[in-house]
Amino acid sequence: MWTLVEVNEMDWEELRDERLEKLLCMDKYQLSIIYDGLTNTQRIELQEYRQALLDLPQDYNTPQEAHNNIPTEPDWME
Repeated sequence: MWTLVEVNEMDWEELRDERLEKLLCMDKYQLSIIYDGLTNTQRIELQEYRQALLDLPQDYNTPQEAHNNIPTEPDWME
C-alpha cells in the first residue's frame, strides 16, 4: 500500500509497475477460465508442450541447438 506522500511522488514507471503487478494477479483467474474450457486432449497437449519448454535448456548442449529444437505449440494455440 502506498502512502499519500509516495503516491504524490510516484512517477509513470512506478505506476506502470503497480499496474503490471495487479494485472498479473488478475491473470491467474482469467487463465483458469480458459483452462476450464479446454478439452482433456488440449489439456494434455498443453501440459506436454509446457514441460517440453521447461526441459529445453537441459536437453541440449548449446543455446543454438536448443533454439533449433523449440517444441511446436499445439495447433489450437495458434
